[in-house]
Amino acid sequence: MITESIFEWARKTPDKTAVIHNDSSWSYRSFAEHIAIARGYFLRRGLAGPGYAVLTTRDRMAFWILSLALRSLGLTTVAVGSAAMVGDLRLRDIRCVVAVAGEEWPDLAPLCQARGLKLLSVALADDPSPDAAIDRPPHEPGGHILLTSGTTGVYKMVLSTPAIDTVFLRWRTEVSGLTQDSVLSVFQFEPWTAAGYRAAANPWTVGGTTLMEYGREPYRALLNRGLTHGIVVPALLALILAAPENAFPRNDALQLAVTGGAMTRRQIEQTKARITPRLFALLGSTEVSSFAYTPLETDDDQRWHRLLPHRVVELVSDTGRPVPVGEIGRVRVSTKDVHTAYLGDEAATKMHFKDGYFYPGDLAVARADGRIALQGRSTDVINVRGVKIFPGPIEDRLCESLTRSPAIGARRTFTFTSMREPRRLSMDISRSTVNRPSFALRMREKSAAAIPVRSWAPLTVSR
Repeated sequence: MITESIFEWARKTPDKTAVIHNDSSWSYRSFAEHIAIARGYFLRRGLAGPGYAVLTTRDRMAFWILSLALRSLGLTTVAVGSAAMVGDLRLRDIRCVVAVAGEEWPDLAPLCQARGLKLLSVALADDPSPDAAIDRPPHEPGGHILLTSGTTGVYKMVLSTPAIDTVFLRWRTEVSGLTQDSVLSVFQFEPWTAAGYRAAANPWTVGGTTLMEYGREPYRALLNRGLTHGIVVPALLALILAAPENAFPRNDALQLAVTGGAMTRRQIEQTKARITPRLFALLGSTEVSSFAYTPLETDDDQRWHRLLPHRVVELVSDTGRPVPVGEIGRVRVSTKDVHTAYLGDEAATKMHFKDGYFYPGDLAVARADGRIALQGRSTDVINVRGVKIFPGPIEDRLCESLTRSPAIGARRTFTFTSMREPRRLSMDISRSTVNRPSFALRMREKSAAAIPVRSWAPLTVSR
């Protein structure tokens, strides 16, 4: 679906910019021609039909050209960030491992040799151009594997087929309002992530432009004054905000979505002041894509998410029954038309995919208007003599108690412990970020409200 869209726009608007990669612009014609050249390269080496191809390049443009070429030949691709990740893949029919000539990782060749994997170092510059560079792919396209760690810390594989790509990309286009005039930045997201793959491909379905960066300061994407959309995570946003005041211009037309975690109130204020007032919280997962999209216009919006009307999202008890408004429940999202399993991981599939729903492991509470507020993870619940304590609100208060964003470097741990129940919650933050008296007071207030005990040990700061 993605390759077909690129080839279609190459016929309709050949000179329109499809990609801006580290300041280099690629037209739809050039993009399609390079995919066709790469396809010919792989065909001449007997690579077509089912099986897997592992891509080991950090160059985002090279990834897309090579991946779409291989997928157009019926292969399913997966991108990795290190040679060790190649060794961790639980895939049986790996047809080849692909690297860019001259950029091979030093430990890649020995690993491939040890595992009996075919390593291709691709150099397209000297490859002959195809007779018909801009043409429809001759094979049923393959899929692309996304990697997600979830709550286990072990990579789980999600197979995004062309059919699922069609559904997810249509949803994202509708939610974000992408058009042919849109320029969307995925900053430095890796292509094995949902943002680095789906968000990057979104503009190509409507003839728009994708901006990708690698190996440079993340704020440089904001130097493009034509930027209309962007997606970041809080950690990346913090790096951008750490840039000097005059490093990039403010762009009031930019629609910036933040996913992968909550922002602090200070981050929101700084982003609106320095980057754009059009700031959105995007809630979702690799497995089921976005299911909440909230414009951050009031203080209420930071906590309470607006569910997307086309998604079925429920809060349920441990037995699967919907919980009433105001009661904390487990989040589950319908899997109609989307992923229903992890690739090659039956145990994880049974844990997270049940009865037509995906359970991401989040806890949330709903209010009467249908909006939900996250309360942490189901694995984070603290049981104090039968009373369940949810650390999400405590963590929120902790974050908001910091006087400025944590610095990278010296880190300290704040710990508070109940005298009657030895439960401990810790978080590493920079020593310089905390107003200690204010922090201690706020944490005691929040903890006393959350945990029904009368006596508390003094708040301590480990050094």
